[in-house]
Formats: sequence, C-alpha cells, structure tokens
Amino acid sequence: DAIISASLRAVLPDKAVRRALQTFQPRGGRVVLVAAGKAAWQMARAAVETLGRVDGGVVVTKYGHVKGEIPGVTCYEAGHPVPDANGFAATQKALELVQGLTAGDTVLFLLSGGGSALFEQPLVPGAELQDITGQLLGCGADIVEMNTIRKRLSAVKGGRFARLCAPAQVYSIVLSDILGDPLDMIASGP
Repeated sequence: DAIISASLRAVLPDKAVRRALQTFQPRGGRVVLVAAGKAAWQMARAAVETLGRVDGGVVVTKYGHVKGEIPGVTCYEAGHPVPDANGFAATQKALELVQGLTAGDTVLFLLSGGGSALFEQPLVPGAELQDITGQLLGCGADIVEMNTIRKRLSAVKGGRFARLCAPAQVYSIVLSDILGDPLDMIASGP
C-alpha cells in the first residue's frame, strides 16, 4: 500500500508541474500559459501558484474538469474524446494569445492526455473531423493510429502550434499517457 500510495503521489499533475518549474527560466519578457488536456486545469493552477502570475493564459479541458478560477487565465471546457466547437473556439483563443510574441517572451505550454481532442483547430470542416474521430474510435484504432491521422487534419498538431509561437521560447511540460512517451504522439505533438 505504501508503494502504491507513493507512486500515485509522484505522478499527480500539480506535483509534476511544480517539480518541472524548479528549472524554469523565462527570458524576461511576457510569460503566457497555454494548457490542454484532461489535467490542464490542475496543471495550470499549479503553474500559476508556483510562478505567482502569468501575463495571460488559456486552459482547455474536458467538461466538468474546471474547478475554479485561475488568476490571469481563461478556462474553457470542451468535448473529449470527440472534439467539438467549444474546443475549436478555445484553441482559437490560445492562437490569439500567442500572436505577436517576441523573442523575449515565453509560452509555458502544459500538455496532458486528452489534448488531441481538446486542443484542435481543424483543417477540415469540424463535422468531418468529428465523424472521422468517431469512426476511428468505433473501429478500435489505438491512440498512436488515431493521433497519426489527427496530425494530418489539424492546424496545431504535429509541431504546428510551436511554430505559431515563434519567435517566443516554448517551455513545455508534458504528462504522457502513451507507453514509451513519444512526444510526437502525446496530444498529437502540438
């Protein structure tokens, strides 16, 4: 019981974020926060508590996962495992937040499982993406198969979100829900 209890405490999202931020060195400009996934609210709250403040932020998480306000951060709830219009709108808010950043600014990007459905700006009509996601779920596709396809249909996956943050530094804290922790597959590698 002690081993199991210690193991669970070691992987709690808020504790993991606090540990990761021990080495966080923003460049001195603005620090904006973007968090996506089922643990996004918990991660964002821990980050803001640890840092003291951020210069703006967007959280997109699953329905029922926002547990209160976070200073300087706007929280959105959206569909999971099938993306929905709320997720598309929240992702648009995140894209607006990172527009116009400079090389002196930092994006603190917090990512957890569920981010593929929740953090989405589709390159195809939303209804088509929902249909494709439903078909993949229905045929038993595993997470790697699903995220391989999702990356091809998204304006933020496959490294595209990181490119949109340029020239700002992106500091990511990623909680993996995929065996082997392949960064390009966790939330489809935004």
